[in-house]
Amino acid sequence: MTEICEKTMQILQPIVHETVWGGSFLQPFSYSESESIGHLYNIIDSDQFNNKIIQGTYEGETLHDWFLDNKKKYHLDRFEKLPFLTALVEAADNLSIQVHPDDDSAKALENESFGKNESFYILKTPEMGAMYNGVLTKDKNEFRKAIERGKTLNYVDKLECKQGDYVYIVGGTLHAATKGTITFEIEENCEHTYRFYDYDRLDSSGKPRQLQVEKALSSLKPELKSQSVPAAGKHIERMYWSEILEDREEVKNNTEVFFFAILLEGETQVKDLKILPGTAVLLEPGDTLILNKNRTVIVGPVVRR
Repeated sequence: MTEICEKTMQILQPIVHETVWGGSFLQPFSYSESESIGHLYNIIDSDQFNNKIIQGTYEGETLHDWFLDNKKKYHLDRFEKLPFLTALVEAADNLSIQVHPDDDSAKALENESFGKNESFYILKTPEMGAMYNGVLTKDKNEFRKAIERGKTLNYVDKLECKQGDYVYIVGGTLHAATKGTITFEIEENCEHTYRFYDYDRLDSSGKPRQLQVEKALSSLKPELKSQSVPAAGKHIERMYWSEILEDREEVKNNTEVFFFAILLEGETQVKDLKILPGTAVLLEPGDTLILNKNRTVIVGPVVRR
């Protein structure tokens, strides 16, 4: 483990989100006792969750505070919040069959300025060797009839995926991670998820988990299905880019904008703070982070001037 001399970079405290389908895999990296962690949010600037900065020039403040002060400098002033978020995700059970709205649906249903596209880096192969993705019906009406007959899963398609794959899911695509999957996810910062089906599970109060079938059907694009491609290399999407680094001693930000680095294994140190997998380090131009050859994902904004 190597310490690095640098100006004070912002270190974000990861946020635990417990879910009915979460597990204990992420607990050692969470600074918590939880054994039902679904999401470990590395980077999130939302109404519900916001990372606290635990080391750096903004220590004691939030990621949102940093973003508001710096968004103009990095040509992101059209956004009210950081436009993407990331999480390590454990699916100890199947997730709900769901869809996110695209831009048009987000505007129509929620008066939001954009919908949600997202990326999955598959870190552990699901038990069934696939995720749910796409539908097997020709149109929404046929899928609605399947839901009404209690046959939702019979008309849901699958996408084979395995450790080392990358899946980009655009808004309007039915999808769900399946049991045994561990992923690193990057999402556009739209907070809306609509559930078609949830295996009749109960919430923490013992009531059936809420479904949003009408909004889900309104958002669904039956023709859409994602592809699974090798994760290696740089992936540039409309609001963010990402890349997994292997066997690198360090990463230096030689760009004109910021990006985040999140270890996926091992540990490093910034000043006197140990950095574990799942903790995000914000690198502004000129910053360097020692990686100790640990596998690391870097994620930054796509800037359109």
